Amino acid sequence: MADDSLIELLIAGDHTRTGAGPHLSPEFLGELVAFTTRYARLEKMLSGGTHVAYSPSALGLNLSLSGDILGQAEDLARLERARFKLPSGPILDVDRLIEAQGVKVIPCRFPAGTETCGGFFFDAELGPCIFHDAALTIAQRDYVIAHEYGHFLADFEPYIHTICGHPNPALVEDMREVRAHQFALAFLMPRVDVEAYRKAIGLELGNSIPREFVQQLQVYFAVDNEIVLWRLLSLGWTDAAGIASLLSKDGGLLPEIDLEQIDREARLVYSKPIPERFIHLVASAFGRDMLDLEDAAEFLGTDLHEAQSVLEQFHFKEPAEKEPPPKATEQSSGADPSVN
Repeated sequence: MADDSLIELLIAGDHTRTGAGPHLSPEFLGELVAFTTRYARLEKMLSGGTHVAYSPSALGLNLSLSGDILGQAEDLARLERARFKLPSGPILDVDRLIEAQGVKVIPCRFPAGTETCGGFFFDAELGPCIFHDAALTIAQRDYVIAHEYGHFLADFEPYIHTICGHPNPALVEDMREVRAHQFALAFLMPRVDVEAYRKAIGLELGNSIPREFVQQLQVYFAVDNEIVLWRLLSLGWTDAAGIASLLSKDGGLLPEIDLEQIDREARLVYSKPIPERFIHLVASAFGRDMLDLEDAAEFLGTDLHEAQSVLEQFHFKEPAEKEPPPKATEQSSGADPSVN
């Protein structure tokens, strides 16, 4: 698909356009598509193309928009967690999990003050792509990626091109947004796990939700308070009045626990919001002599010095020392070599 057509589809699918802005401009989206094109070039260079793991969970469900949207989202989230063999509790490094499926996850510097959080698009040449605001907190990032992954799983006949903001009750008329929102909540906070936690502390359904319970769920599932409240609403355990009471009673919600304290795998050090997987691909191509330092700098969008600094975070095998060529058999002077 031509870049201009892709940009037009994204703008047409921008759910934040009804707001005051700033919005993602055509120029911004053009740079995003250009980066995604470089990303796909690297994949083709190293492995022959983009390889995507399409989910049998999604293909096996009835995902009609006229059906039970919330039930579809819950079932899809449950099946995906089972497919990934995820244990109870949080999903650490959601972005890496989704990238492993062949979905490009691209952090970007969004314009300051924008309501936009992320988006999704699919292109036959580029594959499935999720992009998000690099300034999001870890919890917000994980929700946005899970939300957009829900679009990838469910909205494929045809694939949609969408730009999304924060969860918004005003979008309840768009069943695809409702389903992606419910999927993200259920993926990050599975119903069975939340139920087990509620029963373990002896909280009866119908009772008011104590703020301590909100904090416990926030820590256990490595999300933020907003996601916990949305999940409690989606489960039907509280309503708008109950949320208002939680936010106003006894000084409101307890402080969130900083998710940076959670033990996660180390991340590469780089000055720009670029996908780690992309950097690994650049390093792999460099290590195989498919790119020189100038090429690597161009792919990374930086200068030679920083490109060298990034690549030094990887270990490349030193080329094996070449053995000297075997010496020719000496012949006595005056002896003519035999000629066949």
